[in-house]
Amino acid sequence: MNDNFSKKYGQVFLKDHNIALKEVSFLSPEDNECILEIGPGHGILTEQLLKYNINLTVVEPDHRFVDQLNQSYNNFIKSGKLKIIKADFLKLAPGKYDKIIGNIPYQISSKIIFKILDYDFKMAILMVQKEFAQRLVASPGTPDYSRLTVNSGIRSQIKILYNVSRNSFYPVPNVDSSIILIEKREYNIDIKKFDLFLIKLFSMRRKKISSIIDYHGIYSDKRPYELTIDQLIEVYSQS
Repeated sequence: MNDNFSKKYGQVFLKDHNIALKEVSFLSPEDNECILEIGPGHGILTEQLLKYNINLTVVEPDHRFVDQLNQSYNNFIKSGKLKIIKADFLKLAPGKYDKIIGNIPYQISSKIIFKILDYDFKMAILMVQKEFAQRLVASPGTPDYSRLTVNSGIRSQIKILYNVSRNSFYPVPNVDSSIILIEKREYNIDIKKFDLFLIKLFSMRRKKISSIIDYHGIYSDKRPYELTIDQLIEVYSQS
């Protein structure tokens, strides 16, 4: 294990094989699908995924895990069913896969989610910190509702499928985790420009919108965190 990498990114490793089975079951791999696994580590998900007739690509930055995976699954590599990419997922150009799966390091969860949303895929099953998952699905008017909620909600439908005890990991973290489902959906907005708009609004989330930007519409007396995604898009289009 690369301890420096683990500490830097708040990374812990799943040890409960029943949870790994549950994640892969949620993913529901189908014959000949192209599936991407992010950060396989010791391969607890990889082992379950390779029981299916799929084409699996795994992205792992740590050479120790890459060497371990090469040794353990050499036959799958030779048959073309497994491809191992030694790289930082955040630095890769977005690609196209049927499905994506991974247990995500806590400290870079937001970056990974936004990177995944740049990919062309049908669905993703991810393990994230429970509090982070709650922020992703938060409702308007609640403390957890944020730029993250809105930005991810425009491009995808996200659901919490299952909560996982901290005791399912090593080293044991201070928080619990959640398995989430992400399904891509169509959107018709310039995401980069809209995100700049969100950054401005949510940096002053408790101020009235009319005092943050030049807007005098029906939501001018509302605060950013009180508006739904559709209402925020409406404000954006009129400002």
